Amino acid sequence: MPIAPLLQRFVDDELNRSADLISRTLVSTLEQLRQPRDHLLTASERKHYFDLVQALQQNQALYQRSFTDALRKLVQTELSPQAQAQAQPAGGTLSLGGLELMDENRVESDIEISRAIQQIDTGAEWELRELQTFTSTLRGQAHVTAESNPLRPQSYARALWQAAAALPAAPVQQVILLRVSATVMAGLLRMAFAAASTRLESQGVTPGIYRTVVIAPGSGLREEPPEMDVTRPGALDGLMRSMPGGDTGSGGSTTDSKRRTLPTASPALEQALLRVEELLRRMPAAVSAGASPEAPRLAQHRAALMATTGETVDRQIIELLSRLFETILSDRALPTGLHAVIARLQVSALRIALLDPSMLDAYDHPVWVLMDRIVSATTAYPHSSDPRLAALLKFCETLVSDMVAEAVQDSALYRRAMARLNTFLGEQLKQQQLAAQTTIDALMQAEQAELMQRNLSARLVEQMVNIQVSSVIRRFVTVSWARVLTESVLRFGDQSPQTTGFLKTVDELLWSLKPPNHPQSRQRLVALLPPMLQRLRDGMGLIDMPAPEQQSVLDDLMKLHSDALRPGSQSAPAATEENLSPEEIVRRMREEVPVEPEPLDGPGFSDSLIDLASMETVPAALMNAQAAEPGGDPLAWVKHMAVGERYRVFLHGAWTQAQLLWRSEQDQFFLFAGETPQRTHSVSRRALERLRGAELLGPLHAHSLIQRAVDGMLRNLARPV
Repeated sequence: MPIAPLLQRFVDDELNRSADLISRTLVSTLEQLRQPRDHLLTASERKHYFDLVQALQQNQALYQRSFTDALRKLVQTELSPQAQAQAQPAGGTLSLGGLELMDENRVESDIEISRAIQQIDTGAEWELRELQTFTSTLRGQAHVTAESNPLRPQSYARALWQAAAALPAAPVQQVILLRVSATVMAGLLRMAFAAASTRLESQGVTPGIYRTVVIAPGSGLREEPPEMDVTRPGALDGLMRSMPGGDTGSGGSTTDSKRRTLPTASPALEQALLRVEELLRRMPAAVSAGASPEAPRLAQHRAALMATTGETVDRQIIELLSRLFETILSDRALPTGLHAVIARLQVSALRIALLDPSMLDAYDHPVWVLMDRIVSATTAYPHSSDPRLAALLKFCETLVSDMVAEAVQDSALYRRAMARLNTFLGEQLKQQQLAAQTTIDALMQAEQAELMQRNLSARLVEQMVNIQVSSVIRRFVTVSWARVLTESVLRFGDQSPQTTGFLKTVDELLWSLKPPNHPQSRQRLVALLPPMLQRLRDGMGLIDMPAPEQQSVLDDLMKLHSDALRPGSQSAPAATEENLSPEEIVRRMREEVPVEPEPLDGPGFSDSLIDLASMETVPAALMNAQAAEPGGDPLAWVKHMAVGERYRVFLHGAWTQAQLLWRSEQDQFFLFAGETPQRTHSVSRRALERLRGAELLGPLHAHSLIQRAVDGMLRNLARPV
């Protein structure tokens, strides 16, 4: 939809002031970095602060320009979310080497951005709320909403991170800069938001009314907590009894109503229901024609329906159901077109409740389950132009039309409809999996490589137990060379000359690290070194090992071999660490390996040629044996994530809704469908655990539709008239 001219003028004015904002932020940030709390910092941390100050001073223009450019793009995206959907690149690539994978290192930046957002939001909370009352007016909204203001904390935090990432600084230094600059900017934005509100008020803009702030159902925000537990089974029944006449009356109590034997409602009530149903039947045609009428609600006919029955229980049920549907249909978060679908179910649900009051005893009644499934599936697609949403809405319209046409309205009807809906959603999931098959294949190959590398690292750890070397050499053998062998197997095959040559290099290298102290050994080492060193260089080049790391390894090897070639030298190399027990050596070597595998029992490494193909799977000794029970443990929570379910996750510096499409056999990698078609997110298990631990991953909806509706209804009833 077009942007209101007044709002666009306001946004442009604020963006023009962003250069001054980042300039003042930079000055204060430099002051804080120059005067850190030295007594709380280690020597390496103090060096990071010093290097960061140097980088900022030398690249001030780049830092400020990166912030203003990023902020402008982010704010314009907030103004036009449709442009964002079109601009998002497709996730995942067609090869293993180019696969866009979110691992634990990548999500660390997202975690830092989320903290910066919270810091800015908390520091300028009240000023931000005041500004929202003005921006809602600029948008022409009848209610105040947080979404009305495109100048949101997340945009400033993400712009700060992009500015920090533009600097020639180490990742840890960029994180330090984000933390310090976010603290500084929170105070400056507090004054900036207050000044913006003052300017708008002076221009004659009337702020919205605070008490009309629209709170989305299930957001967790409430003015007064309800006295009843809306998540408790039977809460609806208890709420109905709390209505006038709930305990006494001509119709008896709710408990009495459960023994009702009448098969149908009274004739007068039945006629009234038919009239409402006829109004609802016209809804799909009006919506499909492009109009946007407000969905007819039971609440509009509540008095007429209640006047047709003298039964107290019936009147209570009509009162309760009409208020519940009014709350549900008032949810502005529902996709366009879904209101009509839910509205068509109002009379059907009321008929079942009148004849089966046990429907009010639990949230797992088929009526509520079907409605919740429809809403949760459709709200997972936030963009109205999404073809997946269009197909789902069309199916739901057909499904509901078939349901209301049935002569018998009962729980069995809703169970059959639920089965049809699940079948459709299953087919839709299969189509998305098929479209992402290339990415899935790449992830399967990546998992095979990771597990193979873990296996190889375990074997190398075992081979080096009795060899004392520097940490540089130990890490090179147990980690880097395991990567070389893995890459060679995947690229050339396990029986190729390249792979057999790299395997042979392992035996030669391990022998050269601790050769026997006699002349024949020195002669053998002299002949062995030139071809072995060339193969080491070839292997390091195969995995694109950085040149400084290569040189560090070669320098350590040169010192070690020079000492071994010196007549009268000891068998232990010169460049060794202090004498350690075998147990301590194993412990330290494991610390150098990213994944801590258990040592394997078996022959020497050169014998691994005969069983190299078996490394596609991980031995039981290497599997993570940590207990995984549902609860607060992030690992257990991630383990129980189900394919097809929708989740809310913080990725790429913003909250997104994602459906789990696939998880690898060993649970190392997960593939999610994004908010737009063809958009996927490839995430490692450890990254998901990290996000869950930081409370940046959770279910799309914490409570069911009916729970959220009851909660919202209680809030509405508690508000003063």
